[in-house]
Amino acid sequence: MLALSRKIIAVFVVSTALNVANASLSDAHPSPVVVLSGNGLATLHLGARQSSAINTLVRLFGRASTRVTPTPALRNCGIQAQGSWHSLGVFFRHDRLVGLAFGPGRTPLVRTDAGLRLGDTLAKARKLYGGKLTTSGNNGGSWFIATSVGRIDGFLDPSGANSSHPSSKIITMDVGVVGCPAMSP
Repeated sequence: MLALSRKIIAVFVVSTALNVANASLSDAHPSPVVVLSGNGLATLHLGARQSSAINTLVRLFGRASTRVTPTPALRNCGIQAQGSWHSLGVFFRHDRLVGLAFGPGRTPLVRTDAGLRLGDTLAKARKLYGGKLTTSGNNGGSWFIATSVGRIDGFLDPSGANSSHPSSKIITMDVGVVGCPAMSP
């Protein structure tokens, strides 16, 4: 009987500890699923002032994982500052948001308005976007979607000659200026 009551107490303690850990994680800053369009996010469009963009990103995702800092070496690529929120890279020029790059990685969670997510296959992207989707073998394999408000693009995996295979995975989603041409699709 004593062994059974110790097991019950141990299960209760572990269960309570897990609940407390989960509560503190969810209270910290849950990552909502954000919808990416050709001009940014629903709550943050390209062209927003840097301070406003940072405030919105902090409200959505919590503190930046990499502080927004100047990037003098990328000035000729259309970027003067960049930072990150886990797998989200943000890019600024002349105090304005010029690009968003999600991935690789799954935090924060992102999808397009049609429901395409990081990790989905090219076959699913073709099903969702039909003729609006194009691919290229450039830069190791990339994809592009023309929308009414701009373009969404990214990289594929596996990269290389077979990157347009239906089983290739969407590993990044970008809008706007996210680096030099060799760095982005």
